[in-house]
Amino acid sequence: MQENLISKTLKGNKSDIPIWFLRQAGRHIPEYFEIRKKETNFIKFCLNEELIIKSTNLPLKYYDLDAAIIFSDILMIPWAMNRNVKFTKNFGPSLNPMIPNETNIIQNISIFSKLKPLKNAISYLRNTLPKDIGLIGFAGAPWTLACYMIEGSGSKDFINTRKALWSSNKWFMQLIETLIVYVADKLEMQARAGADILMLFDSWSHMIPNNFFNDCAIRPTAKIIDILRSRKIFIPVIGFPFKAGASIVRYSFESKVDCIALDWSVDLRWAIMNINKDIAIQGNLDPASLIPSHSDYLSQNVLSCLDIMKEKRFIFNVGHGLTPDCKINNVKEVINIVRNYTR
Repeated sequence: MQENLISKTLKGNKSDIPIWFLRQAGRHIPEYFEIRKKETNFIKFCLNEELIIKSTNLPLKYYDLDAAIIFSDILMIPWAMNRNVKFTKNFGPSLNPMIPNETNIIQNISIFSKLKPLKNAISYLRNTLPKDIGLIGFAGAPWTLACYMIEGSGSKDFINTRKALWSSNKWFMQLIETLIVYVADKLEMQARAGADILMLFDSWSHMIPNNFFNDCAIRPTAKIIDILRSRKIFIPVIGFPFKAGASIVRYSFESKVDCIALDWSVDLRWAIMNINKDIAIQGNLDPASLIPSHSDYLSQNVLSCLDIMKEKRFIFNVGHGLTPDCKINNVKEVINIVRNYTR
């Protein structure tokens, strides 16, 4: 059976460098807005099997990529937990905020039944995509989901979440433990439906107080992977502890991920000297470099990343999601540079 290049790389292959982009199926592609208009709100959009499939396939129409990432949102787990998740234009997500020590943490939700359209879309895509195109399933990490659930929205400092960690630790860790199970359930569902690779987004990991980083980032990730392996799910997992600084070193050794995704602020030379050499690295082009209509530095920056990672297991990607104003021609230029690069 033919295997996609990303899966090969995650299993040890160094012959070619695979490429895909975080948030590749998004608002920088004009047709996305026509697809988006077909549902009245974003939650319904993420539960519409046909539109999930169209959105996931859309970037493959434009780009020579090694993977499709399923179109969904990390907040579908809080939605399944009845947190009244809504998305408002020019504001972002909002939820009914949880009150530490007061809000009941709902147990025993069936993620499999709540997110069945996602499962069906993945099954269809795996059956119809070329075998050499990987299919990535994903979930938000427990800490990041807890941040949204306690604050009720995004935040510049997540002060209520951090306060809860100190003042209501038992309740807080119960929430983390509950989310560990739901995240594992969502990842298992996607793997069984046909995903080849899984990714765990810890978008707010840089908000974790240092002395809680193990309890809130590393241990939950390792436990999720342990649950998956105990359920006979052995496909590779990419972890993304966004902007976690020096903590990514411990994360790389102790979280049990097969690959660590790096944000654009990480020095790749430092990373290859300090990060676990037994795992692959993904990253870490600054997505802002894809916004200008012309930049003398784009190709130089891409080639620099490739040269530094020449001898390593490396997946080329951006260090965070593509922005709505990034230029399609810039993305194509990056792909062309990577495809023509010789190790």
